[in-house]
Amino acid sequence: MRVMSLAEDKLLARLCATDREVVYFPVRHHSPAAAKLAGECIRALKPKAVLIEGPSDFNQHLAEIFLAHDLPIAIYSYFQTDTASSGAYYPFCEYSPEWAALMSAKACGAHVELIDLPWREVAAEDDTTHRYADAELRRGKLIASLCARLHVENFDDLWDRLVEADFELTLDDYLARVHSFCLETRRSEGEVRAVDRRREAFMTQRIAHALAEQGAPLLVLTGGYHSSALVARLEGFECPGTDTPSAVGPLPIVDAGIALTTYSYERLDGLSGYNAGMPSPGFYQQAWKQRCSTTRFDHRELLGRLVTELRKRGQILSTADLIAVETSAQALAALRGRSHVWRRDLVDAVTSALIKDEVEYGAASPFLDAVHAVLRGRQQGRLADGTRLPPLVADIRARLSEMNLDPGQGARSVDLDLLDPAQRAQSRLLHCLRLLSIAGYDLRSGTDFLQRDDMTRLWESWRIHWSPEFDTSCIEAARYGVTVVDAVAARLGELAREEHVNAASAAELVVSAARAGVDTISKQVLDELSELLRKERELENSALALQHLLFLYCHDEVFGTVELASVGVLAREAFNRSLWLLELVGGSRDRTRAQLIGMQALLEAQRRSGESLELNQTEFVAVLTRVLQDPDKPPQLRGASAGILWTLGVADDASVLANLLLFTVPGDLGDFLTGLFALAREVAQRNAELVKTLDRMLLEFAGTDFETALPSLRLAFTYFTPREKHYMLRTLFSSLGIQDAQPLASLEVSAEVGARALAVESRVYAEIEKYDLYASGMGGGGERG
Repeated sequence: MRVMSLAEDKLLARLCATDREVVYFPVRHHSPAAAKLAGECIRALKPKAVLIEGPSDFNQHLAEIFLAHDLPIAIYSYFQTDTASSGAYYPFCEYSPEWAALMSAKACGAHVELIDLPWREVAAEDDTTHRYADAELRRGKLIASLCARLHVENFDDLWDRLVEADFELTLDDYLARVHSFCLETRRSEGEVRAVDRRREAFMTQRIAHALAEQGAPLLVLTGGYHSSALVARLEGFECPGTDTPSAVGPLPIVDAGIALTTYSYERLDGLSGYNAGMPSPGFYQQAWKQRCSTTRFDHRELLGRLVTELRKRGQILSTADLIAVETSAQALAALRGRSHVWRRDLVDAVTSALIKDEVEYGAASPFLDAVHAVLRGRQQGRLADGTRLPPLVADIRARLSEMNLDPGQGARSVDLDLLDPAQRAQSRLLHCLRLLSIAGYDLRSGTDFLQRDDMTRLWESWRIHWSPEFDTSCIEAARYGVTVVDAVAARLGELAREEHVNAASAAELVVSAARAGVDTISKQVLDELSELLRKERELENSALALQHLLFLYCHDEVFGTVELASVGVLAREAFNRSLWLLELVGGSRDRTRAQLIGMQALLEAQRRSGESLELNQTEFVAVLTRVLQDPDKPPQLRGASAGILWTLGVADDASVLANLLLFTVPGDLGDFLTGLFALAREVAQRNAELVKTLDRMLLEFAGTDFETALPSLRLAFTYFTPREKHYMLRTLFSSLGIQDAQPLASLEVSAEVGARALAVESRVYAEIEKYDLYASGMGGGGERG
C-alpha cells in the first residue's frame, strides 16, 4: 500500500480506537474471523447499543430474529409497483458478523438496531438482490495490485491471507488491518456511488440519534467500506465520498413487506453465484467452530468428509491417493507461509494429486465437484414456530390443504382429468404454483395447449414432493400479492413486460393464465398484450397470437374462456394487426412457411368467428386481392390469398386457374401451389380443371425445368393425404378418357433420382439435336422416337 498522509493516519487511528464513545467495527459479510472478534469486542466493551448494517424497516420485528431458528436464514425485503415487483435478501449464517453481534448484544442487554436505509428506498439505484454484498471491496483498483504482490489468485484468497487464515489474529490487529485495507480500497476506487453516500448519510443520522438516546459507548458494525465515511461525517475527518447527494424520487410502491425466510448454504455459496458471500460456506462453518475452540485450524475432518463424498459418487480414492492429497496440501500451506492447511491448499492439493488428466477450462471434474460439495456444506435453514409470515404463505398453505396437495404428504404422482371439475380445480392451483415458482410441484406431461397437436384427451401428470425450498419460495412469491390469484396475476403482468416478449409469447401467457384460472387473466396482462399487438411488426407473431386467442375463444373446453369478451377483443385486435402486416410482407421467401400458418389463422378466424368478433370481411377480401395481384409478394402468399378467396367463395374456379397460369416459371409454380393448397385443400382436391391444368403445365416443362420445380411441388402436395392424392389422380385419368385406371406401380428409385434421370435424358436429347445426330442415321430412324 502507499504511504498514508498525516490526515489519513489520524483517521485510521480514530477508526481503530476502542475507547471512544463510538467504536467502529468493520466487517466482511460472512467472515468467521470478524464474527468471533465482534462477539469478543461486544462482551468486553459492554456497549449501551449495538448498531448493525441492515434494513431499518425490520427493527419493529427484530424480536423475531431471536427465536429458535435453524440457520441459515435471511431477512427478505420486497415490494411491488404498478409495473414490477422485486425482493432482496440479508442472509445470516452462524458465522455472520451481524448474527454474532445480534446474539452478543442480546446477551449483554444492549439496545440493538439495524441502521441502513430500507431496501425499497435504494432499489432504484442499486438493485443488488443480496444486500450483504462485498462488491465495494472487490471492485477497488487496489485489489489487483495486492493479489499480484501477495501471489494470490483473487479477492477471496487475499482476504484469507490478510484475515481469515490467521487464527492468532487479535482484535487490535484485526481493526488495524481491516480499517486500513478498507480505507485504502475506498480511496483507490475514486468516485463513491451516490447510493452509498445516501446510505452512509442515513446511517450517520441513526448513529447520532442512538448516541443521544442510549448514551455511550456504542458499537457500530458495518461493511468495512463504510466505516471511514461514518466517522468522517460524525467527527469532521477528511474522507472520499462524504457529501450527501440529492434525494432520488421514491418508487411508486403499491405494496411492500419484510419478513424472515429460510436460506441454504447452496444459495450462500459464492461459487454458486451468490454475489455477496464468501465461497465454500461449509468450509468457513468448520473454520468458525474451530476458531471458537482452538488457535489452530485442522483440516482433517473436511478431508474425511471428502473421502466419504467421493466414495458415495463412485470415485476410487486409494490410501496412496489420500496420502498424496495430504502431502500436497501440507506442502502448499508451507509454501504459502501458513502453519495449517487452508481452503485453497485443499482444493489445489486435490487438483494436483487426484486429477490425472488435463481438465479443459470450465469443464467439470468429479473430484473437484466433490470437493466443492463438501466445502459448500448442506445446511438448510428452518424458521422457528411463531415466526411472522407474509399473508400469501398462509393462503398457499390453506389452498393446498383444501385440495389435498400438501407437499408434506410425501412424494407422489398426481394424474388429472381436466374434464373433471374437482381435478380441474387442482390443476388450476398447481399452475398457479408453477407460475409463482413454488418448489416441489413439477408438471411432467399432459395435453399441450400451445401446440394443440393431440386434443383427444385433456389431462396432466404432476409430481409433488417436499422441497427444503418450499417455504422460501412461498415467501419470495409474497412480493407479488397477498392471495394466490392476485400474486399470479401480478406475476403474469411482470412476465408480459419482459424485454424479449412479443405478441405471440404474450398470448401464450394468456393461455397460461387461463390454465391457472380465468380470474388470473388480469387486465394488466390483457393490456400488455393489446399494446404488444399494436407494436408487433412480424406477421408470424401476431398470427400466432391470433391462433392462441381463437383457441381460447372458440374451442376451449376446460378453461372457461369460450366467448369471453376480453379474449374476443384481443382476438379482433390480433386479426386486424395480422391483416395489416400481411399487406406489408416483402418479397423474401425466408419465412413464408410461418406466414402461411398465420394466414390459416386469419381464415379460421373469419370462418368460425367472423360474425361474433365483428370482423370486416370486405376489408379482408380487399387485402387478399391486393396481395394476390402484387408481383412483389412471395408466390406462396399469393397462392394462399387465392386459396382463401376460393375457400370463402369469393373467387370462382376460372379466376383461380387464370391466376395459376401466371406462375409458369418452374421455381414459382410449386410455391404458388403450396400456398393455394395450404388454404384451399378441400376445394382444390375436387376440382378436375385444376388437375388438368397442372398436368398440361408440367408436360410443357423440359427435364431441367421439372427438376427445378420438383422440391416445391412435392411440398405443395404434402397438404393432401395419400387417399386425396389418389382421388386427384383418378380425376385426371377420367378427364383424359382413361377408364379403369389402376394406381401406377411404385418406382424402385426415389422421386429425386427419377427427376435427375429425366433431366439427364433431356440434356442428351438436346445434344443429339444440337449436332443433328438424328439426320445422320444414328439410331436407324432419323426421327426422335
